[in-house]
Amino acid sequence: MNATKDSILSNVAQLSSYASTLSLASAKQVLDLRDELLALPEETNLQLGGRSGLNIDGSPLQYCISSSSEGLHGRFISDPSCIVGSPEERFQYSYQALQKLYSTTQTEEIKEMCEEMLAFHLPVSKENMEEYPDGVFWLGASPDSKGMAIYIDGRRGGKEASWKRFSDWLKHLMPNATEVDEFVKTLSPYANIMSIGLEGSSLKNVRAKIYFRLTHKLTIEDLKIPVLLDESVTHFFNDVIGDKEVNLAGVVFNVGFHIASSKLFDAKIDICACPSYVELNPSEWVTLLEETTIKNKVTPFPIQKEVLENECAVSYYGLGIDIMGNKRLNLYLKNKIVSN
Repeated sequence: MNATKDSILSNVAQLSSYASTLSLASAKQVLDLRDELLALPEETNLQLGGRSGLNIDGSPLQYCISSSSEGLHGRFISDPSCIVGSPEERFQYSYQALQKLYSTTQTEEIKEMCEEMLAFHLPVSKENMEEYPDGVFWLGASPDSKGMAIYIDGRRGGKEASWKRFSDWLKHLMPNATEVDEFVKTLSPYANIMSIGLEGSSLKNVRAKIYFRLTHKLTIEDLKIPVLLDESVTHFFNDVIGDKEVNLAGVVFNVGFHIASSKLFDAKIDICACPSYVELNPSEWVTLLEETTIKNKVTPFPIQKEVLENECAVSYYGLGIDIMGNKRLNLYLKNKIVSN
């Protein structure tokens, strides 16, 4: 059965309600932002049949709680207009949502950069978007602060083409950068780009992002990403996965480049929380969250066992580190129950 606007809203209701309890904004503001990010069009004369790749269960919304030593920060991540079956039509609805988001999130300053990214990575003609069956991009924003994120599916054209586009784009953004060539040379033979993006609120803080999965087993040292050499990365893997062998498909690496300084700024690993990678019950998740926040000296997550039993499920859990050594733990939540 094709997903509809009503079925999607029903399937993210519990996650949305929980997000409202964590936000400083009013419940109405939280839900208004959620709806803007989901960008679900009315179904009159609409070709349904779209699907979402944001979560493994097909739900198109996450609420990410980021914990640092300075506190907690929450934001939605959405797969906009996911019910639309036509990739071309879906892109048009998603693009309209992006235009509105610049204003809502007070990010007009980085609009030109975001639009340029779309032009750089998408095909010139938007009449054939068949290489994007799961949609072209995801959007992110917080009800509690300005700033936005856009993540484009970076796989178009295959491995070689996607790495070349990424390299050319970074060099265009940061012509004086000295790390790009070595980064691409080291990783491109052993990794597939999943998505690329921009995060920020101004030209001073915006970062270019790359998300990739390894296709070959490498050590952390092999990646040659300095911030990931921190021993906490290995400890995090051990804490989350335990004695299991690391499944490459279940780990997403992310590197951020601070555009204003032309420097690699931070890196992150996100581990998929589906049972084939990490099989924990709600009580075990609560224990893991407590232990890892203590180890990394960040703010405790406000997650109770009952929330994970009845309202939300963990989609991904990640550790990020920046060049100053600051750590953050990212807990990506999705709706607990998705009905078909």
